[in-house]
Amino acid sequence: MTRGHRDTGLPTTADVRAFWEEHPVAAASIHEKLGAPEFYVTFDRLRNEIEPAALQDQVYRYAAFDQKAVLEVGCGNGYLLSRYARHGARVWGVDLTRTAVALAQQRFELGALRGYFAQGDAQRLPFRDGSFDLVVSAGVLHHVPDIAAAIAEIHRVLKPAGLFVIMLYHRDSIHYRVLYPLYGLFHSAFRGKGPAQIAREIDGAGNPIGRTYTRQEVRRLLGGFREVRLLVGSLPVPGLRALPPGRALLGVLAKRLGWFLYAQAVK
Repeated sequence: MTRGHRDTGLPTTADVRAFWEEHPVAAASIHEKLGAPEFYVTFDRLRNEIEPAALQDQVYRYAAFDQKAVLEVGCGNGYLLSRYARHGARVWGVDLTRTAVALAQQRFELGALRGYFAQGDAQRLPFRDGSFDLVVSAGVLHHVPDIAAAIAEIHRVLKPAGLFVIMLYHRDSIHYRVLYPLYGLFHSAFRGKGPAQIAREIDGAGNPIGRTYTRQEVRRLLGGFREVRLLVGSLPVPGLRALPPGRALLGVLAKRLGWFLYAQAVK
């Protein structure tokens, strides 16, 4: 059965899959050929600008999972999993689209890394109970029709005391509260649209699902976990970094008003 709400006209999993097959993450911002070595170089540079190394180490804890079993739900082109693999983890990646799975496999082949990839649905993961020490899902679950079902599946496949790391878009951010209302007034692509619609379409016009969450909502979503730690980060505001106090100001603001809302949750 396809998850979603076709009878009510709401987007389905098939709708989400179709969009992301045609719009791989960040591909529209990269001029190099999809899957070419230069594509990954450019993608990684862009990703590292949005999530600096210090933030990544704090959130994803790559070095802590040497020889551990790591699953990424929504692996995209394999950026995060390649970092875990280089730190010695045994890695598996699942993505809703064939395009992403092929890109992740190509990244691992180019880097002579070992990983296992499959096309699959976050709402019905193809793994046994208690299979993984870590499940990570960054910038993915706010696009699925039933996020609660996806989180329940992640809880199921985690080992006891396993860690879940998630990133969702943050509603109480400068982007949502300040920039997107301004976009709705002055940006030609978004004029007349509200912040919720802009947050969805920021990943591409026609994106069927793209939600934002508050800290309180994330804690409720993770109610089945026994420990939850929240972090906020990433504030890629055009022009601010170039100002004399820009970097320091970004660091302070990002911790409270950043666009990425992270959680680390222990089963």
